Amino acid sequence: MSTKSVLRPPEALDASRTVSLTDRVALRIGMALIIWSRRTRRVRPSIDPALRVQLERERAEREAQWLMLGAGMRVWR
Repeated sequence: MSTKSVLRPPEALDASRTVSLTDRVALRIGMALIIWSRRTRRVRPSIDPALRVQLERERAEREAQWLMLGAGMRVWR
């Protein structure tokens, strides 16, 4: 005798396998939306090298300002 039939009553097997029509439709719509969103996702545009250098320079300047501010706070203590 199978252990599954011992642990569950026979009528529970049929009820656990039935899926309502609304659940099937919802799952199918959800999967369609996921697949559609992955197919229509746009690729990020490439940044030209001059803009990339400018952004890196600005970031480095901000980091240097934060470091100077942190060093000033240590001296002030």
